[in-house]
This record gives sequence, C-alpha cells and structure tokens, in this order.
Amino acid sequence: MTSNSMNFESISQEIIDFIKNETESRKSNGIVLGISGGIDSTVLAYLATRAIGPGKVMGLILPDETVTPTSDVEDALRICSDLKINYKKMAVNKPKDSFLGLINVKDSNNMLLPGNLVARIRMCILYYYSGLMGRLVLGSSNKTELMLGYFTKFGDGAADLLPLADLYKTQLVGLAKYLEIPFSIIGKKSSARLWADQFTEDELGLPFVELDKILQCFGNTDDLRYGEQDILKEFPNLPLEVIQEVKRRIENNLHKQAFPPICKISK
Repeated sequence: MTSNSMNFESISQEIIDFIKNETESRKSNGIVLGISGGIDSTVLAYLATRAIGPGKVMGLILPDETVTPTSDVEDALRICSDLKINYKKMAVNKPKDSFLGLINVKDSNNMLLPGNLVARIRMCILYYYSGLMGRLVLGSSNKTELMLGYFTKFGDGAADLLPLADLYKTQLVGLAKYLEIPFSIIGKKSSARLWADQFTEDELGLPFVELDKILQCFGNTDDLRYGEQDILKEFPNLPLEVIQEVKRRIENNLHKQAFPPICKISK
C-alpha cells in the first residue's frame, strides 16, 4: 500500500489509541522516548502527546556531540518546546569514551562497534528514566528498519512499545506530512547518528521509495524465494543482485527479532 492511498487520519488515531490503551492497561505513569530531531521520533512524540497529554511524556535528547549536528539538537529542543513536554538533554560521548577507554581496544576500524555502543548507552539512559518515573519506553523503529534488522540489538531496538512498527518509512513520511511536522524535519536525510556522515539510504544502498516497494513484496509472502520472483516481474529493470542483497539483509538479521533460544532440559 502506497502512502498516497492511506487514510492517515485513521492511522494516527489507531496509534494514539494504542499508546493510550497500553499505558493505561499496564498502569504506567506515562512514557519516555528519545527525541533525536529526526522524523521517526518526532512523529512518535506528536502522537504520544495527543494520546496521554504532554505532562505524561518525557523526552530525552541524547546527542553524541562528536557526531550529532547542532541542527538535530535544535530541532529536538524545538519539538519539546512546541509540544510542551518535559525533557532532558544529555550528551553521550563522555560515557562512550569512558567505555572505550575501559575496553582499551587498539586500532579497530569497525565503526559499528562504537556505534552500537552509543545506541546501547542511550537505551540504558532511557530505561533508567523509565524505572525512575514508572513509565514505558516508546521505540521509534519503523517496519522498514525492523524487516532489514537496521537497528542495534538491545540498543535502539529495545522498547516496551513500538507504535510505528507497522508503517514503512515512506508511509511514515506521509503520516508526518498529515501531522504537519515541520518540513525541515521531514526533508532531513535519515541517520542513526552513530558515527560522522552516517546516512541510512547510503548504508542500505537504495532510496526508501524503492526499498519499501521491495520490502512490501517480501512482506506479502511467507517464502522469500517467491517474493524475489514477484519483484522481478514488477520491477524488470531492477538488478537481481539488488533484490538478493535486500533478501540477504532480511535473512541475516532475523535473529534481532527473536527471543534468545532457551535450552529446554528434558525431565
């Protein structure tokens, strides 16, 4: 389903009801969420505020000051101000450096390792405030990210509720436009800000418009092999290698969505 054919009034109300009902049924005092200044967390903040009121929403702005652009922090602060929600801003680069100093690994060029560390530090802070305030953690992962495993396990993938997880990225952009989120945020290039000059579409190798079409084909079948053939028929000019790379990402990251296996002891 394309974003043009979606009823965003109905979708936004479903998400609002979901957040409200889950918060009440779990007897939570409210919610905590990270606000990055990007489109996903902004949409989530808008809907959470409408669901339970600004007084029960805590926004945490957690930049890595060696990586995060000042404009992201300014956007995040403006969102909190516009929505009238309480917030705290805490830089995570100092705890990151402390961890790296403790680990003391020399000459590692793997950017994913310190990047994933940042995501997990942010998770720790979110859950600290969750416990302190008796609130639920809202995660901003969307369906595109979840299908591809484009998140850090036990990092930005950790949450109590995932209100946006049934919307592909392009559909989320449509929802953001319906909510009248500032274009400066909607038009911003997507990035997890785990290292300098990291951009999601560059990492994934495709723009979201094309990527979501491929994922929708895979998502409509229980067997990825059939999804691959469907895509070739629908997009004959798309190289097979591109389709296979998307499929490989899905298969290789399935473990991120599964609970750790338990060794069952025979009686």
